[in-house]
Amino acid sequence: MRSIRFRLQVLAFLAVTVTIYFAYETYRGQKESRKIQAELAKIPGVKAVVQEALIGNANLTTYRKLQNLRREFIKDKRRVDGLGWVVQAYAAHEPVKLQLQAQAFLSSETQYQSQLQTKLENRLAETQRSAFIAFFTSLLGILSIVAFVDRKIMGPLEGISRRMMDFLVDRYSFNFSHPEASEIGDLQRTFNSLAQRVINTMDELKNLDQAKSEFLNIASHELRTPLTSIKGSLSLLGSGVMGSMDANSTRLIKIAESETDRLIRLINDLLDLAKIEAGKLPLECEWVSWDDVLRKTTESLMGLAHRASGTIDFTLEPGIEVYMDRDRIQQVLTNLISNAIKFSPLGGVVRIQTGRTRSGEIIVRVIDQGPGIDPEDQQLIFQKFRQATSVANPLVKGTGLGLTIVKALVEEHGGRIGVESEPGQGSTFWFTLPKWREMVDETKPRYARAA
Repeated sequence: MRSIRFRLQVLAFLAVTVTIYFAYETYRGQKESRKIQAELAKIPGVKAVVQEALIGNANLTTYRKLQNLRREFIKDKRRVDGLGWVVQAYAAHEPVKLQLQAQAFLSSETQYQSQLQTKLENRLAETQRSAFIAFFTSLLGILSIVAFVDRKIMGPLEGISRRMMDFLVDRYSFNFSHPEASEIGDLQRTFNSLAQRVINTMDELKNLDQAKSEFLNIASHELRTPLTSIKGSLSLLGSGVMGSMDANSTRLIKIAESETDRLIRLINDLLDLAKIEAGKLPLECEWVSWDDVLRKTTESLMGLAHRASGTIDFTLEPGIEVYMDRDRIQQVLTNLISNAIKFSPLGGVVRIQTGRTRSGEIIVRVIDQGPGIDPEDQQLIFQKFRQATSVANPLVKGTGLGLTIVKALVEEHGGRIGVESEPGQGSTFWFTLPKWREMVDETKPRYARAA
């Protein structure tokens, strides 16, 4: 039987059985030794009574002592018979016979005492030997179990643990030897199977990642380039450079141009998201004036606000520099502000506020006057290809990737992002930037308004 559990149980059973046997032998030897010692302790008393019978005159007290010894104190038949002859001679008042019988009994008691002493010494030696064997067996059993556990369990487990650590750092190599038929061997075979499966999966993922990279390259070079040409051609047609067109043709060209722009944005968003998920979108961070970033972003969106008959109000923070990637944070602001404009009613106001959190981070809030977002949709909107829609809040054209990319970019900067909204009360999108510092220049105005 190759089971570690079975072998360990057999080893423990043998050790316990032998230990219990010799422990019992030790207990029995001690018990017999105490009996022998008690018997030895009686012999001087017996001799003293017989000596009293020899040197004293016959009296009832001594006779009763002799009778009591014969009936209760002495159990050995030979000794009882010997003492009986002494009692008869004492009762018959025969001094000579009493002398002979008493001397014979005392000599027999001395010999019996010597035998008991020898027996006691032998029994004590056997008891000590049994106790030593019991102790040695228990110690040997414990050491054997410890050695067995170390050799058959702990050692192989440490080997498997090392393989797991090597596997985690990509240094795993298979051992194609056959593990023994035991629980540890089963564990090792299971780990080898899992490791092989993981390696196969990793190879498949690498192939998929390579295919994904190839697709991104195709999308980047083979899709955006013709779309840019199509957009340019549509713009030329719409401008009248190629000749005048009627109103319907112009309207169709504008629709095509708008959809081309939307398709380009979708491709750009997909590429950005793929790079973020692959960890291949490095940030080029530097210390940048926050006012400068906010002002330029709002200026670029004034046309969109004007078409919606709305305004953008923003509060500047003079003297503040933020450690960030300027282009990416502008992308974050552009997405949040453009969404706020699209969801606000005609003539609505989008407010941008900059402040501090309790932990000292810069916090930026983009506040709109839109229909608001239901509580169950407030986390949904940060997922890929998801938008919050309802009867009161119909779907606005978009890729469904903007907020996902915004969230990823903010988190890449070490910040947080969220939304506060109630249906019918508008929405406040906020994000934080943890790294900032004070500037020396305090000459910039505190408030500005763009329409």
